[in-house]
Amino acid sequence: MSQKEFSYDATLYAELGNFMKEKYLDYPFTHGTLQEVDFLGDEIPKGARVLDVGCGVGRHSLELARRGYKTVGVDITPAFVEIANGAAKAEGLESEFYIQDARKLNFANEFDAAICLCEGAFGLVGDEQGHRDILRGVYHALKPDGVFILTAISTLSGIRNANPKTYDPYTLTSTDVGTVQSPNGERKEFTTYTTAFTYRELKWLLQDAGFTDIAAYGCVAGNFSKKPLTFDDIEIMMIAKKGD
Repeated sequence: MSQKEFSYDATLYAELGNFMKEKYLDYPFTHGTLQEVDFLGDEIPKGARVLDVGCGVGRHSLELARRGYKTVGVDITPAFVEIANGAAKAEGLESEFYIQDARKLNFANEFDAAICLCEGAFGLVGDEQGHRDILRGVYHALKPDGVFILTAISTLSGIRNANPKTYDPYTLTSTDVGTVQSPNGERKEFTTYTTAFTYRELKWLLQDAGFTDIAAYGCVAGNFSKKPLTFDDIEIMMIAKKGD
C-alpha cells in the first residue's frame, strides 16, 4: 500500500459521534478533564478567549468557562455540538459551540489561545494537507503572541506496538475496527483511522504554519505536564506561539 493509495473520508467521525452522543464520555481518556484544565490554566492567561478545535462534547471548553475563560468550540459532529451548547446554557457559561470542519476554520485574529487536544481533530483528517489546513486555520484565528496547545499521537510508542496488517508505514496511520454503543444501548461497528507524528514532523508543520517558540513534551491523558518526551509516551504535547 502506497501513501497515495491510503486515504479516508474524515467526516466518518461525524457519523461516529452522532451515534455515540454522550456515551463518548465513557472512554477512560476523557476522565482527566479537571487535571488537564489545571495545566491549561497555567499556560493560558486568565480570562483569555480560547478556541477549542475538535472540542467533542466540550469538556475542556466548559471547564475553562467555569474558571472564567471565554471559550468557543468547534466540532464536525452535530450531536456533540448540541450536547455542549446544552451544557453551557444550563450552567450559564460564556461558552459557544459550532458545527465546523477543523480544516475550514474561518476566524481571524480573534483568540488569545487555542487548544486541539486528545485527537479531537488533528490526526484524524486523512492526509497531510488536512493537517496543514488545521494548523494554518488555528494560526489565523489567534491574535499575535497567542498560545497554541496541541496533542498528537506519538510515532515513538505507536510503531513499537504496530500491527503490520493495520498500520500503514507510509502515513503512520493505524486502522482500528471496534464496536461502540449509543445512549439507548444500540451497538454498531465502526472503522476509525489515526495518524501518528514525530516531534520533528510536528515542529516542521507548526513552523510552516507560522508558529514560533515551539516546545514539546511527553503527554499522558489526565496527567498533563512538561515532562520530557520518551519512547513510552502515547502522545506528544506541542506548545507554540503565533509570531508577530
